Amino acid sequence: MSSRFSIALSLPVLYLLLIGLVEAAWAHAYPASTTPADGSTVSESPREVRIQFTEGVELEFSQILVRNSAGEVVSQEKVRRISSDILAVDLKTLWPGSYTIEWRVLSVDTHITEGRLRFTLSPGGK
Repeated sequence: MSSRFSIALSLPVLYLLLIGLVEAAWAHAYPASTTPADGSTVSESPREVRIQFTEGVELEFSQILVRNSAGEVVSQEKVRRISSDILAVDLKTLWPGSYTIEWRVLSVDTHITEGRLRFTLSPGGK
């Protein structure tokens, strides 16, 4: 009977531990959507890059750089906050070619995440 009782007590504890692990795995800010979209081909030079993250981010410790295929920075000024989970940066006028968006953010829960996204400018289509 005592083993049934310990199993009955263990199951809720195990459940709470699993829930905590799942929440911890999602407790980092990653791009939920981007404009231009990752991997997309756009026909007009975008005026900005906008990234919506899966949770709020700290503006003061976040960065978005956009580079052309030669590695030159084509983003302007500092990153600005649109909302607690959306950041944007203005762009210079872009020429046809491939571009890389390098992002690094500090989420409100103090986790740092970073990554790269890509898009192509092709005025005539693909």
